[in-house]
Amino acid sequence: MFTEIVGVGTRSGVQVYDLRRGTKLAQCTGVAVGGRQAFGMNDTWVVAANEKKAMCHVYMLNRGDASAKLTFPFPEEIACMHVLDGGRYIAAGARSGRILMWATASGRMLGAWDAHYGAVTALDSSDGVLVSGGEDAAAHVWVLSQALDRLARGDAAVTPLASITEHTMGITAVRVTQASVLAGRGRIYTASRDHTCKLWRVHGEHDGEHSAGCAELLATLLYPAVVNDIAVDAGETRVFAATAAGLYQTSLYTYTQARPGAAPELTARGGTGDVVVSEGHTEYVAAEADVAAVGLSLDGTLLVSAARGGAVRVWDTASRQCLRTISDKQLDSGATQVSVRLAPPQLGGPRTLASVGLTRPDSLAEAVVAPRIAAISFAPLQRLLRDGGATEAAASEAAVRTRLAATAAREEMARFDMRLNRETPYGATARGDERLLAALQPSDGSAKKQVADLLQQMERLQRHNARTRALNDALYQGAVSEWLSGHNA
Repeated sequence: MFTEIVGVGTRSGVQVYDLRRGTKLAQCTGVAVGGRQAFGMNDTWVVAANEKKAMCHVYMLNRGDASAKLTFPFPEEIACMHVLDGGRYIAAGARSGRILMWATASGRMLGAWDAHYGAVTALDSSDGVLVSGGEDAAAHVWVLSQALDRLARGDAAVTPLASITEHTMGITAVRVTQASVLAGRGRIYTASRDHTCKLWRVHGEHDGEHSAGCAELLATLLYPAVVNDIAVDAGETRVFAATAAGLYQTSLYTYTQARPGAAPELTARGGTGDVVVSEGHTEYVAAEADVAAVGLSLDGTLLVSAARGGAVRVWDTASRQCLRTISDKQLDSGATQVSVRLAPPQLGGPRTLASVGLTRPDSLAEAVVAPRIAAISFAPLQRLLRDGGATEAAASEAAVRTRLAATAAREEMARFDMRLNRETPYGATARGDERLLAALQPSDGSAKKQVADLLQQMERLQRHNARTRALNDALYQGAVSEWLSGHNA
């Protein structure tokens, strides 16, 4: 049996529960999660965007760790975010309509481009493809390798592989299947405030440099109210819709009997843009009237619903019966988002994923072996695109220019550079000198001598690093003093 956790976003923070028992495992406080996709998580951390201000909060996914380990500003107000590749990358949709991407380990901004005319409200990805939905009633399919490569070359013209413009109101949720979208096997699900959920298949060509394609409408699912969120099972046989009128389940395949006495045949709904009206849906009659978010277990047997009033319920998808209601005073502020994933080891999950047929990224393999996470690979995210977007960064960055006079600080910095180049082989390597390998070779050929030399090099670098930090602090204080004196004058 899977050991899964469910994260629930509320205006009082992110609450993490055991999916099958309902017990509370962890919580993240001090952040107001107001959007339907305002937080993301992997096996070691939880990242959330604050609804009240453009701030990012990062938490360790541990029992008892409720306070944020990192807090830093976003470049602009964020409406939604999505975690890619097991947490190596983060994509965020801004209220201005831009999409921003970072590498979490370094915090480096990989790209930022204009995607929608209104706020970006939904993001999902699969197999190198990112799908975004916005308030402008459009959804776009982006090939990440092409978009980031163009931005790295300084080309601001980032175009989507395909655009979906059939909705008449804003997009509320998007889902991408695990099958390859670029190969034409994957499907995309888009939900909107126009009471519909549409199924798409993308046809296109991608050669690394250029891509062009179109989205083919397969079916339209019509619901009696605004669709707030959707979930699709792994086999793509059922769609679960959280609407303003309740919770619904739609089967994408039906059994039909051609003639009396004949064996029933399995028939797929849609394929030609057919509309499935409300009579084709099964309602969860015990659910609340206004369901904000839904999440599905990995095997598709359990469904989690979160109502705007704060009620979080776990349902059996076969019988549509409520198995349990998660009771927590932290949910009284109202639930906005649900995220279901396999539990990490520190929260009772398996230490190896081979037993459940899954894989864990190499970057997380060593971090999750301990019963408690001691450190996370997450750096503060850059606010500017520094590589490949120097012109835009220079135009938008209002930096205080500092001049280092001929003082003792400048002389000390010069002496530091000379010692670094002379005492360590890394200084020569930084200048393109290829004598690094020769410098690292021990004179007597023994491994112990090589280790001792490397330890001495590390000690020198640590001392240099400490002195560099002290010089940096002195430069900062001097720059601030210079700016204040000029401002007051």
